Amino acid sequence: MRSMLPVLTFCVGLTAVNQVMVALAPLPAAAGLRSKVEFALEHADDYDVLFVGSSATMYGLRPEVFSEELERLGYPQVRAFNLGVGGMGSFEAAQVLRQVLDEEPARLAWVIYEEPLFDPLLWYPDVHNPRYVHWHDGRSTLDAIDALPLVGSPPGHKQEQYAEDWLGRFDWRRAVAKEHLDLWFWRASALGRGPEILDEFLGRGPAAEPSPEELAMHDGWVNIGLDVQPGVRQAHERFMERSGEWTQRLAGITAAEANAGPLDGRYDLPSLNSLLGDIRAAGAEPLLYVAPRGVASPQMASLAARGTAGEVLRFHLPERYPELNPLELRWDFSHLNAEGADVWSRLFAREFARHLDATGAAALRR
Repeated sequence: MRSMLPVLTFCVGLTAVNQVMVALAPLPAAAGLRSKVEFALEHADDYDVLFVGSSATMYGLRPEVFSEELERLGYPQVRAFNLGVGGMGSFEAAQVLRQVLDEEPARLAWVIYEEPLFDPLLWYPDVHNPRYVHWHDGRSTLDAIDALPLVGSPPGHKQEQYAEDWLGRFDWRRAVAKEHLDLWFWRASALGRGPEILDEFLGRGPAAEPSPEELAMHDGWVNIGLDVQPGVRQAHERFMERSGEWTQRLAGITAAEANAGPLDGRYDLPSLNSLLGDIRAAGAEPLLYVAPRGVASPQMASLAARGTAGEVLRFHLPERYPELNPLELRWDFSHLNAEGADVWSRLFAREFARHLDATGAAALRR
């Protein structure tokens, strides 16, 4: 037994060092994730409303305009923060949101969450990118694996890869599950993050973008026209070359959602209910919405019809919200420009005020 003591001591020490490294590992900087989450954690007690979503939210919702319109409608001093991050899917967004909720924010009364599709597929060819690794804590990893039976097919560009995998030969979902477990291991072990952790510790890491000052100035909103990322400019140029397709996209939305069937067997209701439960447990009310991206969302149509998740604000419906459709308000097929963000933010505030009226929030009125 005494001969095992050095081995046990080594294992305990290695585990302790590993946990310290995991704790010190900085958030991924890509698309503003690190700066936005760190700002939200530091200022968790400053906001009543939290918008959580993708780049459609990041560029499209201006909290200052939203609050201004709410005050005009009789709901003053409602302050919102835009926690939208480019490329953020539902599992990543839920993991980020739970970090904020763990801070027990004192003022937070509403979490407004963009289109919770809970897609468990790993679309990027390099699955070991920092964003994927970061959101694969134990809970999120298991939730994603549990959702795989609801998916009918893998991404087309990865079909051959999964077919050649020894697990994928039996069922491609097993190959995806293996990727999720691999990402969990990378996160739990801080594998390959030593240089990044050292740079952060020595203050040599990249500067946070957007800066804390920029985030404070606009409560998290980012003006897409001022974003320096090359892909943002390229998307705008492609949109201008093919802008005639926008009307075609809008025309297909209603038809695509007309025959939306039941959610059972094709949607991850357990993950949704877990997310809604966490929000309510934090003392906040959840509200779901679909961004005006010119894309149909049959699952959200079915969820809205089901009614179990409360109201779903579906801003992508062209007949219901025609004021969001003009080409001059678009940056590209997926995003509004700054003028469009102003229009959507005021429209969102009006819908939110209507929701507050309907749910008996009259005590908040001026």
